[in-house]
Amino acid sequence: MCPLGLILNRLDKLFKVESRLVLSFIEQTRRTQIVNAAIEVLAEEGYARTSLARIATHAGISKGVITYHFKSKDELFAEVFRQVVEDAGLYIMPHIKTAGSPRERLSTYITLQIRYMAEHRSALLAIGQLAYNHGGDGAGADYISAATQDELGLLEQILAEGQATGEFRPFDCRIMALTVSKAIEAALTDWAWNPNLNLLAYGDEIVALFDHGLQAVSPAGAR
Repeated sequence: MCPLGLILNRLDKLFKVESRLVLSFIEQTRRTQIVNAAIEVLAEEGYARTSLARIATHAGISKGVITYHFKSKDELFAEVFRQVVEDAGLYIMPHIKTAGSPRERLSTYITLQIRYMAEHRSALLAIGQLAYNHGGDGAGADYISAATQDELGLLEQILAEGQATGEFRPFDCRIMALTVSKAIEAALTDWAWNPNLNLLAYGDEIVALFDHGLQAVSPAGAR
């Protein structure tokens, strides 16, 4: 191949790579638009009334655009849950990693879970609708189950480390992880029904409850 041919061939390959990158960016932007629309419709209309047609109308696109990017409503709902959980993780995890002791990490986890949802009410309502209504089989249900187990695993790890360092008293870490998780869930559920509830103050009380309730009793304070 002549030098000009080599140059043209390389340019053609570069243009194809660049085109794929641009297409990938456009596709991801469209998927994000669809997910955000699904979150808003779930939050405003509820699970039963959330259809692909309603989501498409909210996003200002055709239903066919949604089915091009997502094979089914189940797949879209799984992506909604995944995106909210991932965003919350990006919001929370850096602070947990830099927190010092297990006691501080637990307090940070509770505080930031509550704070994230306080700042993202539509996301909270959307995943609440999915968690309560999207049971059974399917990608959505599988992701919800996996995310729940991941959360409990993280809490168990923090609690076990707190026991190992002597900060926390003896208890079953699985049971306590479930208790912490359910306390947060109860606060978010109450706030979902009553938006005037002071969610951040509620979160502070949960932190205080577990901070005092899990502390190891020193020998001097033992009865």
